[in-house]
Parts: sequence; C-alpha cells; structure tokens
Amino acid sequence: MANIKTSNLPIETLRADLVRAAKETRRVVLSAPTGSGKSTQVPQMLLDGGCVPDGQKIIVLQPRRLAARMLAARVAQERGAELGTEVGYHIRLERRFGPDTKILFVTEGILLRMMLSDPTLPDVAAVVFDEFHERHLYSDLGIAMTYQLQKTARPELIIAVMSATLDSESLANYLAPAETLVAEGRTYPLTVSYSAAAHKVADAPVWEAAAHHFGKLAAAQPEGDMLIFMPGAYEIQRTVESIRGSSASKDWLVFPLYGELPPREQDAAVERYDARKVVVATNVAETSITIDGITAVIDAGLARIARYDPHRGINTLLIEKISQASAEQRAGRAGRTAPGQVLRLWSEKEHAHRPPREDPEVRRVDLSETVLALKLHGVEKVADFPWFEKPEKSSLERALTVLYDLGALDREERLTDVGRRMAAFPVHPRYARMLLAAEDYGCVWQICILAAIAQGRRLVLPLNNKRRADERDDLFGESTSDFFHALRAWGMARRKNFDIGFCKQWGIHGGAAREAERLAGQFANIARGQGLDASEGRMDESAVRKCLLLGFSDHLARRDNRATLRCSLVHGRRGELRRDSAVRDAELFVAAEIDEIETRGDVTTLLSMATEIEEDWLEEVFPGDLEEGTETYWDSMQKRAMGRRVRRFRDLVLEEKESGEPNPDEAAALLTTAVLEGRAELKNWNDSVEKWIARVNFAARNLPALGIAEIDDDGRRLLTEQICHGCVSSRDLREADPWPALNTWLSDEQRMALKTMLPKTFDLPGRRKPVDIRYEGDRAIISSKLQDFYDVDPKGLRIGGGELPLTIEMLAPNGRPCQITNDLAQFWKTSYEGVKKELKGRYPKHEWR
Repeated sequence: MANIKTSNLPIETLRADLVRAAKETRRVVLSAPTGSGKSTQVPQMLLDGGCVPDGQKIIVLQPRRLAARMLAARVAQERGAELGTEVGYHIRLERRFGPDTKILFVTEGILLRMMLSDPTLPDVAAVVFDEFHERHLYSDLGIAMTYQLQKTARPELIIAVMSATLDSESLANYLAPAETLVAEGRTYPLTVSYSAAAHKVADAPVWEAAAHHFGKLAAAQPEGDMLIFMPGAYEIQRTVESIRGSSASKDWLVFPLYGELPPREQDAAVERYDARKVVVATNVAETSITIDGITAVIDAGLARIARYDPHRGINTLLIEKISQASAEQRAGRAGRTAPGQVLRLWSEKEHAHRPPREDPEVRRVDLSETVLALKLHGVEKVADFPWFEKPEKSSLERALTVLYDLGALDREERLTDVGRRMAAFPVHPRYARMLLAAEDYGCVWQICILAAIAQGRRLVLPLNNKRRADERDDLFGESTSDFFHALRAWGMARRKNFDIGFCKQWGIHGGAAREAERLAGQFANIARGQGLDASEGRMDESAVRKCLLLGFSDHLARRDNRATLRCSLVHGRRGELRRDSAVRDAELFVAAEIDEIETRGDVTTLLSMATEIEEDWLEEVFPGDLEEGTETYWDSMQKRAMGRRVRRFRDLVLEEKESGEPNPDEAAALLTTAVLEGRAELKNWNDSVEKWIARVNFAARNLPALGIAEIDDDGRRLLTEQICHGCVSSRDLREADPWPALNTWLSDEQRMALKTMLPKTFDLPGRRKPVDIRYEGDRAIISSKLQDFYDVDPKGLRIGGGELPLTIEMLAPNGRPCQITNDLAQFWKTSYEGVKKELKGRYPKHEWR
C-alpha cells in the first residue's frame, strides 16, 4: 500500500468527521464546493481510515466516463500506485482494475449492472455518489437501491453522497438518520460579464463568438489559462478551428476535451505546460474534473441535456440553455487559484430568467430501460419502488406500455425470458429487442447501423439542384424502408471517407454520417459483448424490416385507403405519412419517427422513417397480439347497431367486413350508450317512470328494512340495457316498453310494500280527489291550498307505516307555494298568523280562520 499522505485541500478539514460518521451512522451527506478535493480525497480518507475490510472495495460513482477514468488516474498517481491495481476504473466498453483494487471509479450504469448481477454487493464496503446534484437517473436509482440494500441485507454498507451544490436537507431526510458535513472552499474574486450581442446576429455561430472573445480576453489577461464551455463535440471542434485560425492564438496551446476523445488527447488537455493553454470542453469540466491554472472562462451557456424525445420514442441529447446553478459552477472554475474573469455569451436579463437548476432526469427522460432494470432486480410494482424523487405516473405507464409492446413484460408486468435477455444490453430496450432479433435473422451489423442512424441527426438532406436530386433518387432506387435510403447515403459517404465536398454534392449530412459510423461501432461492440455476431455481410432486407417491426411495433400504422396518406396507429392514434417517404404506397408500415405539429390550434401527427411491413409477419413475430372475431358497432348514419368481422393487431384494425346481424348483448350496450348520451330516445321512458324511480330511491334511503337497492347511474344503465335488449336500432326503441325491465328491480314483496307504505297519493279530508305525493330526494311532498289543511289531524300526515312525516307545501289562492313545513301543528301555533296577514288582504273572499 502507498504511504498515507494528507493533502492541503479544503476537504482535509473533514477527514476525522468523515471517518467517524462513516463508521457510526453509515450514511454521510457531504457538501463541498468545486475544487475542494472531494472527488479525489474522500475515497482515500475512507480507505485510509479503516472503513474497508480485507477483500472489499469502495465504489465511487461518476456521472461521466471521462471523469471516472481521469479521477482514477489522479488518485492512483497520488497514492504512488499503478492504475488498475489499488485504484482502478470501470466504464462502458473499458475497464482497468484487478482483484486487489480498493478504490474503483465507475459510471452510474456500471453500479446498476453490478447490483443486477449480485444484488448484495458482497465485495463492496462503501458506495460514494459524486456530483449527485446533477441528478442523473441512474444516480437516483442507485441511491434508492443501495439504501434498500443497507436497510435489509447489508447494514454495514457505507453510503456517502457528495456534491458541490447539494440540497442537503432533502437528501438527509431521505437517508435519515444521516450525518451532514459541509466543507468550505477557497475562492478568489470573479469578474462576471455578459455579451448580449453574441447571439443577436443570426448568422454568427456560437463558436465564432467564443473565438472572438477569446482574442479579447487573451490580450487583456497576461497570465493564466482559459476554459471555454461548448455543448458538444461538433461545437468544440469548430471552436478549436476558429481559435487556431485566429492571430490571437499565436502563443497558445489549444485543446478539445469531451468524452469521445481518445484517452491520450483527454490527458493532454489537463496537463500543465510552460505555454498558456485554452481548453474547449463540454460540461464534463463543470464539476467532475479540475483543470489547474484556469483564470478565465468563456461560457456558451449551452449543454446537451438528456430528454425523452417523443419524435423517436427514445431518450435524446438535446442542446438546451443551462441553468443558473450550472452557470455558477462553470464560473467557479476561474477562481480557484487566483482572481478570475468570466464571460457569458448571453445577456444579464436572460440570465435572470433562466431556471435556478436543471430538472432531475427522472422527470424528463424515458424510463423504459430503468423499469426493465428494476424488473430484473425483482421489483414487482415499479410505482411502489422507494424513489428518491418519484417520477410522473404517466412516465411510468408509458415505460410499462413500451416494454409490454416489445415483449419484455407480460400483462401482469412480469419479466419475460425475452425481457431478461434484453436487460443484459446497456442500450434502450427498442435497440436491445432489435439486436436480439438480428442475431436470429443474421443481420446484427445492419441493425447496429440502423440504430445509429435512428438516434442521430437526419442524414439525407433536401437538394435544391433538381438534376442532382433525380440522380440521387435513381441511385437510391425504390425501397421498402426510408432507412434503406439513409443506409445507402451512409454507405456512399463512408466509401468516400466522409469527404465534405462529396457529401454536400449529394445532399448527405457528413457530420451525421460520421457520427453514425461511431455509434454503429459502439452498438457493434455491445452486441459482441453479448456474444452476437456483428461481422459485416450482405443485407437481407426482409430480415432487417422484421427487426424494425420488433423494435417499433407500437408505431405500427395502417393506411385508411390507397387514395390517402392518413392512417390509424396502434394505441388508438391517428397520423399521416410524410409525402416524401419511400413507402408512401405501403398499406402497412412502422414509423420510427413521429412528429406532432400544431397549426392554427389543430395538431397533425406526421410519420416518417417508415418501413413497409408484410401482414403475415405479424403472425410470425407477434402471434399472441393478433385477434380475429365478430364485433358490433354503432352506425351513426343509420342509427343502428351493425355486425362486422374484424381482424386486429392489438387495437389496430387490419381488416373488417360486414357480417350480418349484430350480437344482441353488444347491440344492447351500444343502444344504451346512445340513449344515455342523447343520440337515441326511449319514448316510453316517461315522467311516470322517473316518478317510480324517485319512489324506489326514497324507499332505499328511508326504509332500509325493505332491502331495496337504490337506482343510481349504474342502475339506470343496467335497466336501460335490459330495455334495449332485443333492439338493434333507434326505431326499435320507440316502441320498447320499459316496465317489464323496471319491475325486475323489485321482488313481489318489495313491490307490495312500496305500494302500501309509499303510496302515489294521499287523501286529505274535505277534498274529493287525493293529492299526489312527490318523492324528491329524502322528502315526500304533498301540495294543496292552505285552506285544505284546516281540519287535518297533523298526526295523520305520515307514510311508511307511520314512520316518515310528509312534507307539506301549502299553496296560496293563486296556486303558488306560500309555506313549506314538516310540522303542521307547529305551523298553526307560530307562522300561520303572519302568512294569514299577508295573504288575507290580497284574497279577502277566501276562508281565513
């Protein structure tokens, strides 16, 4: 073991408290600013503090591959160890560690794979979550899984969560009991300025603005290095070219820094040199990696943010404006060793309107891959999983639907054998399903290319030169998939080594083609890692189309007819195939891209990157999702129920034809809906029926001993359906008699009790005809002129076997209500004189006692 050395970094002040907390509470929340040394020193403190038993190690999670590799190299160097021995790293497609490794830097997905392989992490003593404030999906998932592990099988496991800008309170509450530690940083004054003019000129790309301001800052600042933030590799390369082409860079070294660079070039960017240097980096330099000597920062204010792309049905990196918190992190890189300058390529007013911080990934990305991992981990109901921050219900439902459509889950949300195999691939489940199918069909390499094209930028561009466009169409030829046109364009560019002039001549996006080459290589390496044959070979177009069907079956569409591009999709959606699609004559197809375009308040769903599908393939690859049978439907023109024979894939109708008379039960249900929605009428359902229902409901609420059920909305539907049974059209309903069905609601005893205990009328002394009883809610009401009640015995105004009082509505001589009471005797004693006084003057000829 290397000699234990203490550092002079700010984090050193927490060494004793960190080790104590790790041993006592086992849960530590650490807040320390950028440059305080937490990423490199905390793992060493835990190791040197005796927190790691023999045979175990510390796992340090980093959100980015570049940071994991470079931090491992830095810690190994500090400990005087060869990288890969005591200190190592494990990132996707690359690993350097051994049986004696004590500190292992990994990316977040690697920890998840480790826990899926062995959920108890038997050789892990501590898990350290670095840069947790970035709130990546897998860090949220990882902390929940390790927390559950610690509370159950591994109480001795140490969990440490740290960040430069951390919501310590919410995290400490989630991990409670946990100890919170705070380290102060050393910062120097920063001069922050804004350049509102940088983006005012539409034709001035951000890299040109950055190069321009680099020249001004380089001249104004005689010492120190510079850091420029750009959103991605393309913008970085253009910035590097612009700076190297300017006279201001004469005595400067210029380096790019991003994740896809070879390790040697990444290392070169962070080395110390005698000459001044400028590093153009992605947000990997925002927190994870410290570049010594930086005294000036130029910030483009942009980053590639992972977000669910409904256009492709997958997660996509989109260029977006960074938050205020991210801008502060970037600015802090210039004030670590000396006073610094920060230039933001946006206005101060715009800065004030930027969000305080980014939304966590769990609220903005597709969860299909995550849900698949949880299922493999044994989680039965993902909604009940103890998320650090619970995702939206709609996001979980969408993920479950996608996984069911891909065959990864069954109807009870249980993992299938196919789903178990898919979970082994560190890619979106769509591509995992396609790669599995590609192995069976012998087209793995082609699917790797198509997957790369599907998640990249549009490769085939419009051509203004009509002659050249026609030539390209001839070269592409007729096709059964828009992907095949893109694939042929990619092949043309590849054979010319992605020559910019050639690509421009033929309307091929050279950058997208080159990116597809890189991504295809990554997919191929993943496929080989799972034992698939990813060697290049001749393409079987039918096999590739079947793989696309398996990956995008939830985007299956059927044209309405040959005369239109409008179509129906799975899951009850409607859409329209783009006119420039190569498969515009296909009746059945899958669309890898779906765009919703709103114009004048209407939303048009456009389908593109389409692939023609043979209907008999559905029987081959999804035999359980095809259904055929008869069904009944409502014809709004004829206002009647009709029967038809239907063949469906899931809920998408593939074929239908008339089949004669409808099913009686289904016809009754359709007629019932039409009646309840006012599209058809039961002529004989009249006022007497409504009065009878009111009596029944009054009995149900006020005479429970009779055991009568109330006729609520469901009851009305049930009775209506019984009345409609045997009818097929609105005309049939006009003569339908409701009473046979209504009478089934009550038994003979209940009907007799209703008749005797809750009569329709009531006899009032002095009146030749009985008065009607109105049953309204919980009141039974009789209405008559006030004088009709002069000789009535109040005790006799009851129904329900004497248990329920009648409500009396007294009418003035003009027939309008003048008093309502449930207690006639009390009315005569208290209110009558006032009523009499008011009415007698207007109606003196009537009797007033």
